[in-house]
This record gives sequence, C-alpha cells and structure tokens, in this order.
Amino acid sequence: MKRIFRFHTIFLVSGLVLLVGCVASGPTLDETRRGQGRVTTDAILRTGEIRAEVLQVRPSRNEIEVRSDDNRTRLLNYDLARTRVIYNGREYSAENLEAGDIIAFQPQPRDGIVGTIRVQEPVQARAGSRSASRVSPTPRREVIEGTVDRIDHDRGIFEVRTRDGSTVTVALPYNARPSEVDEFRRLRPGDRVQLEGEFINRNNFQVSAFSR
Repeated sequence: MKRIFRFHTIFLVSGLVLLVGCVASGPTLDETRRGQGRVTTDAILRTGEIRAEVLQVRPSRNEIEVRSDDNRTRLLNYDLARTRVIYNGREYSAENLEAGDIIAFQPQPRDGIVGTIRVQEPVQARAGSRSASRVSPTPRREVIEGTVDRIDHDRGIFEVRTRDGSTVTVALPYNARPSEVDEFRRLRPGDRVQLEGEFINRNNFQVSAFSR
C-alpha cells in the first residue's frame, strides 16, 4: 500500500508540474523588457477580442489609450484590483503596459472596466531587439511647430496641424506640472504652438514643454 501511495503521489506532483508549465511558459514580461530569454509573441485573436497598440498609460486616470487595427483611438478604463494583464500565462498590473505594446482585449462591459488584457507582443519584441530595456533606446527629443486644431480638455490631448499638413495628436504627460496644465487649458483652436517632447509613434506625440 505504501508503494502504491508513493507512486500516486509522484504521479500527481508530476502532473501538477506539467500543468504549471503549460499555463506559464516563456520569459516573464520584465525579462522580455530587459531582453532576457527568448522573445515570444501571440498573434492569435480569441473570439470577440480586439487587437490594438498601446499609445499611452495614464495611471492618474486609470486609463489606457490604444489604437485598434481599424485605426480607431479608444480609451480603456481599468481597475487595479479587477483588470488582469496576461503575458505568457502570468498576471500583471495594467500599469506594467508600455506604449507600443500590442494587446488583445474584449469589448468593455457595461460597467466600463476592461477585465482581461492579453499582451500579444511587447514593444521590445516589435523593435526586434534582444537587449532592449526600460531605459533603452534613449527617447528622441524633438521639436514640432504647428496650429492647434482640436482640443479635448477632459482627456488632456489636442491635435496640431504641422507645416507639412499632417495632423499629430499631442498628449500631456500624466504627471504634468500645474503650470503646464494651466497653459494647456488656455489653448484655443488656431493658436500657433511650438512643442518639445517625443513621438510615441508616427502620429502621437507626448509633450514635455510647449509655448505659444
């Protein structure tokens, strides 16, 4: 009887190890950010999911701004206690997301809080760098000039039409200083502005300083 019990115990433990290995496999999100381990991606969408690129995470508002595959900009509301971010079978906080990450999510329920976000491809994997980290590459500091077109005071963003005729969506950083917020509140369509900051992607710019 003891031998049989021991056999079943070993079998059960082995099964649990295999099960855990199937659920959580591959590098952690932090390891991928640091370029450690083999980069893995998940391009398959599950039923009802929407694929999008993270444009900005705003912890002060519990918001994630994303652009979906149909080129629509969306705002996802999250709750630190309820929203699950999954990568390689492991759970993370929504604030572990970074601009440029490719994610998949279900349309938001009636209460407006997104339940589960799957990281399909971290931005470091998209860049094709095995040595990428949170501090590399160094952000590009750029200056752009243009005319204010549309302003969304509630979301802290505005659109600027540059000299070449293109439109750039400009966002304040979530930790903007009160003086910067006041300056933003005084903006009006038609104002000429000079902006300093960095491009999150081709059409989205996070401003660090601006003047009229």
